[in-house]
Amino acid sequence: MHEFSIAQALADQVLPKVPTGARVREVEVRIGMLRGIEQEAMTMSWQAVTFDTPLAGAALAMDVVPWTISCGECGREWTSAAPFAECECGNATPTPTGSDELDLVSMTVEEGEPE
Repeated sequence: MHEFSIAQALADQVLPKVPTGARVREVEVRIGMLRGIEQEAMTMSWQAVTFDTPLAGAALAMDVVPWTISCGECGREWTSAAPFAECECGNATPTPTGSDELDLVSMTVEEGEPE
C-alpha cells in the first residue's frame, strides 16, 4: 500500500508549515490518475500518520485529476474517471492520457488564542 508512504511524506511536508499554536483543519492535495492512489486507503493512511501529531483530526481533501481521452479518428477530447472508454464516433480504442502529479494545494488553519 503505497498510500501510507505518500501520506507520511505529505505530513512531513505540511508539519513545518503549521504556524505555532494553530490547528490544521484541512489539507488539500491534487492527485493525477497515474499515481494510482486509492482514495479510501489514502484517507486511512493520513489518519494513521497524523494520529497524535499536530495534524491529528485534519481532513485530507483530494482533488483527483481525471483521465483525458483523445480520439484519433474524430479528434474529440474529453475527461473520464476510467482510462478506457469508447468514443461517441464508435472508435473503441481512443488514447487515455493521465498525469502523475501529487501537489500540496493548500492547508486551512485555525489560529490559536493569543496568550
